[in-house]
Amino acid sequence: MSENRIFKEFCEKVYNKENNYSSICSKIKGGSGMKKKIFNIVAMLIIAVIVGTTAKGVYAKIVWNIAYEEYRNRNVITKSIAIDETAKNKYSENLNMEYMYQDGIGIKLNSIMITNDYCQIDFDIKLEEEISKFEEKIRYGIAIYDENNNIYIIHEWKHEKNLYMKKLYKELGLKSNNSNNILQSSASFKSSKLTMTSDVGFPKSKKLYVRMFDIGYEDFEIDPKTLKDIYHNDIYLSDSEWQFEIDIPEKFYERTEIELKLLEEAKGIKLNKAELTETALTMNIEIDQMREFLLDGKDMEKEEFDKLRNAAFYISDEDDNIYMAIDFGTGEGNEINARFGIGKEILNKKIFLNISLNNIQEKIELIQK
Repeated sequence: MSENRIFKEFCEKVYNKENNYSSICSKIKGGSGMKKKIFNIVAMLIIAVIVGTTAKGVYAKIVWNIAYEEYRNRNVITKSIAIDETAKNKYSENLNMEYMYQDGIGIKLNSIMITNDYCQIDFDIKLEEEISKFEEKIRYGIAIYDENNNIYIIHEWKHEKNLYMKKLYKELGLKSNNSNNILQSSASFKSSKLTMTSDVGFPKSKKLYVRMFDIGYEDFEIDPKTLKDIYHNDIYLSDSEWQFEIDIPEKFYERTEIELKLLEEAKGIKLNKAELTETALTMNIEIDQMREFLLDGKDMEKEEFDKLRNAAFYISDEDDNIYMAIDFGTGEGNEINARFGIGKEILNKKIFLNISLNNIQEKIELIQK
């Protein structure tokens, strides 16, 4: 009955009442199916005593121990995945795995892609037939980290105040108040696809751990006139966890990046960084009057402004193919960060940075440093 260890220790060390602990447990009959009931009943009794007799700090510690003990004894289903080293696709892999079912819910990982600045994981969640109509509204928690405890992401839906993060940190032996293990990345959730990008680069991980938990869905209806919820319910379907351990192929982590520079300098343009990976060109650049240009467009419709921005800042090649920024963000002053969906193979041609912005009209070749 390992779940009750913390209560037994509390009774012994704080109240010195081992007989009370034994008495409580002996009055509850049942086999392994009663473990959680025993745990909850003893928890309530002990908490009732603590509330009346101990300081808030001790109470908070006991509550935390209860939560962590429940976390340690949750239902977990695991799967190890080895990616075929000989597969032809160089930068992403289909995993070809079957659904792993638990609590009537099936989860499978479909594919994974990792480059220096980009990580994408596609997956599917299948619900039981009677609630499958809510699959478009599925919500979940997910945590991804590698063999060196670099945290790619911890996204919580059900838990409050980063409670899952604290539990995972404790399990991994990390200090909960130290965020050094969390990578500097941004994440996008679209249906059953998780995409992460990083300006500083992802580590060259040899193993990834993907955990999915708190599977559920949002049941809601929106008033088409006010766009406010008529009703909104969060439905949690499982307290279980799905864990995937993925061995990353050498071709993923033995990757290199190519740094680019401008063939010639241009007034009003400062290229701080241009890095070409297998799947993308990322760029940090300062362009005079860019801030004013962006501010002028703040009241425009998004589609209209995107057209203006794409005409003012893009990449082209010697065959006059044009590549627009697929991600675009601002920094300090006139600094912008942009990501273009072109990989290393683009170097088979000449490529150019094109800027058409007020007094700056430039087309400058980008070359390897």
